[in-house]
Amino acid sequence: MEMTAVVLHEGALAHYDVAIGEDGQCYARLQKYNGRQENAPPQRLVLHKERRRWVADDRYRDLSDELGYAIELKAKPLLDGRARSGGHPAG
Repeated sequence: MEMTAVVLHEGALAHYDVAIGEDGQCYARLQKYNGRQENAPPQRLVLHKERRRWVADDRYRDLSDELGYAIELKAKPLLDGRARSGGHPAG
């Protein structure tokens, strides 16, 4: 599955195209950054979840968490390995 995630980085919006792998890793590629180029986030990140935190490169710990959270909001069932069944969630 591919999606777009937008996060705030150094006071400006960073737009990432994200592909979710079957292994649970997320492959993010910077599409657009609206800030100053000297503050630009990395062009590519490979994220995975460790307990409650999203992890990529240690230099971008906060960005990894923000991007991971944005991905989770859109694709939580896929990341959890659950397929949509169309049934009621309580039953």
